[in-house]
Amino acid sequence: MRSTVKVLVVDDSALTRQLLTRALSLDPAIEVVGTARTGVEAIEKTHSLAPDVVTLDIEMPELTGLEALPHIIRTSPARVLMLSSIDDPDTTYTALERGATDFIVKPASGFATSLTELSEVLIKKIKTAYRVRPERRLFARHDELRRVAGIPGPSGGGPPDHIVAIAASTGGPPALEAVILGLDTGLGASYMIVQHLPKGFTGSLARRLGRLAPIPVVEAEDGMPVERDTAYIAPHGSHMTVAGRRTMRMSLQDAPPLHGVRPAADPLFMSVAEHVGKDSVGVVLTGMGSDGAAGLRSIMEAGGTTIVQDEDSSVVWGMPGAAVRMGVASRVVPIDDVASEIRRAVRG
Repeated sequence: MRSTVKVLVVDDSALTRQLLTRALSLDPAIEVVGTARTGVEAIEKTHSLAPDVVTLDIEMPELTGLEALPHIIRTSPARVLMLSSIDDPDTTYTALERGATDFIVKPASGFATSLTELSEVLIKKIKTAYRVRPERRLFARHDELRRVAGIPGPSGGGPPDHIVAIAASTGGPPALEAVILGLDTGLGASYMIVQHLPKGFTGSLARRLGRLAPIPVVEAEDGMPVERDTAYIAPHGSHMTVAGRRTMRMSLQDAPPLHGVRPAADPLFMSVAEHVGKDSVGVVLTGMGSDGAAGLRSIMEAGGTTIVQDEDSSVVWGMPGAAVRMGVASRVVPIDDVASEIRRAVRG
């Protein structure tokens, strides 16, 4: 690994380009090798400057970031970090599906934050993206995703026999799409999902997954009854747990962040292990950090099943790798096999 990470900054706003360049200049391990103001310039400079990471705005003249993204992914090894608006999270998920490694939220009023705060977030995202091998940028089954989009799901019906708890972070939305496609109705299971996301993006993720899944997908609310054949997304800012067994309900808690995030997967996994025991299934997908590993240990000790995404299909093998190193992954499989492993575990 070279001493510096080469970054190309792309945005149609000169002020934004200047702010991003200044924020990145605070870390000597990052070198801004150039800037671009349009999608066309972004493609040209990606080829001429060979950056390791491209920060790519979505709304730009001539060619939008969403239109330029596939060209950059197909013709260079650059990892792409999207500059996304909280007002349009659906476009952000489309960018992740097309190969963007991650995104940073661009507030509606611009980067109205301190340079230090912006620098901390941006530098962390840049370095995480740099660690992603270029061949891992695309792994979602896009043809299948488009084919089934829009299929409605049935409503839930009574308390579940099994709980499947799923955790994901960097690279997670496309991985979740691949998993959600493979779920069957009639398994008698409920699905609890913790995906590390900024504020304002979990509701959109629930709607997006709901358009693909054969079951309803909703954003969880405190006190909501847990029903079979339904998936629940943990909302930003609260840890999600379950309570009870015969009349199971959702519980959202404002406890301090864990692993630097809230919601975190470990509280969910531990509560599922406590209340469901051997009928629990824990799943850890691609993501940075170690969230979920301790929770998988609780599920394994309770007699449940633990499933972990393998390294080759993960965008970042941080969370799955931590689970494997802890010895709490009973099954380690590619992303396309995760759904079938879930079905097998639920069916016994």
